[in-house]
Amino acid sequence: MSIQPVRTMPQWLKKPFGLLLPLCGLAAVLFFGGSAIHYTSQTEFCMSCHEMDSAVESWQTSSHGSNEVGITAECKDCHIPLGVAGTLTTKVQKLKEPYVHFIKAPTQFQFSLMQPDLSAKAKAEVKDENCLQCHNLQDMKPKNQTQIMAHSTAVGTANCASCHSTVGHSKVQKKEGKN
Repeated sequence: MSIQPVRTMPQWLKKPFGLLLPLCGLAAVLFFGGSAIHYTSQTEFCMSCHEMDSAVESWQTSSHGSNEVGITAECKDCHIPLGVAGTLTTKVQKLKEPYVHFIKAPTQFQFSLMQPDLSAKAKAEVKDENCLQCHNLQDMKPKNQTQIMAHSTAVGTANCASCHSTVGHSKVQKKEGKN
């Protein structure tokens, strides 16, 4: 039989402020982390990056950015999965974007070459659960036989964005002089 040493509490935890320091650190991470997540989930934050100019323009001219009813879908409504786990996962994945912006620093031309892939990836990441937060399939009234057939075959087998790819971001005509 081997003798196990008795574990004791580290000396720094025995001091009156020893436990306070880690608790304050945890509180700061939660507070500032929560504030950062909230701030970076706002449409205004998304609009602040020049790389997002074409996405912003196409959103503003879409039915999700401007419509006769006056209801606007914000970036987070479509592009951040619902729930804490989805939000945190997305935020961690997006940490590479400042690296690309500041370190790799692609030129406007290089970025324009990357843009189709980035756009396709962003559309593919839109989850149906996000769409269904606003759009109730039971309340939708198909306007014609084509829509009835499309929804009867696609719902449950394809994601919303695969058919409705230009709803959140309309196709924008390139302006003369813009790359």
